[in-house]
Amino acid sequence: MNRKYRFNLIVTSILGLGLAVMALDSFAQGPNRNSDRGHQERQVLSSRISHPGIGQRVSVIPNSHQVVRVGPQNYHYYNGSFYRRANQGGYVVVSAPLNARVGSIPRGAISFGIGSRRFYYANFTYYLWDQDRRDYIVVEEPEGAETEVVSASESSGELFVYPSEGQSDEQRDKDRYECYLWASDQTGFDPIESNQNAELASNYRRAMSACLVGRGYTVN
Repeated sequence: MNRKYRFNLIVTSILGLGLAVMALDSFAQGPNRNSDRGHQERQVLSSRISHPGIGQRVSVIPNSHQVVRVGPQNYHYYNGSFYRRANQGGYVVVSAPLNARVGSIPRGAISFGIGSRRFYYANFTYYLWDQDRRDYIVVEEPEGAETEVVSASESSGELFVYPSEGQSDEQRDKDRYECYLWASDQTGFDPIESNQNAELASNYRRAMSACLVGRGYTVN
């Protein structure tokens, strides 16, 4: 697998949602979960992130929204939600249109890899990271995604990372990715891979923490 696609933004970056990190032995068990449990886990995770519901009408949307064109239709995107102009004025929340390209995804999106591709899951929507264009594209649920989402949410190699010097989300993601590569190379432990020596996880966490602290983050 190309390591550039293994950008490690997994569910433990969800701040304040009360999701506990599982113990190391849960990592060693691997992603053997049934699809019913996966569906239930994804519903819980998405329901805990604050997003307006499909069909909800709002009078205004944040100025920092992104205009996204899919075919002949314009959408307005902000923090994982897509809006269309309503006939009566204002905007209505709609389902994420397939093939929509966005520059960012919600904080706390669940990251997982299938083959050499890096996917993200947030607000009942799957995104594929496009390395060449450096953006995210809305896609249908990839095969095997339910198992991977649950496995990623229970990974033991993750940390809570808080920017302490005003870093943007984009800068945080870049720093986290580079520290992930460095910590993985230094310790021989990769939280994305299965069937690894779980005893190395603590070494990985210490290396990852040291790298991030050195870049101006608070790590728990």
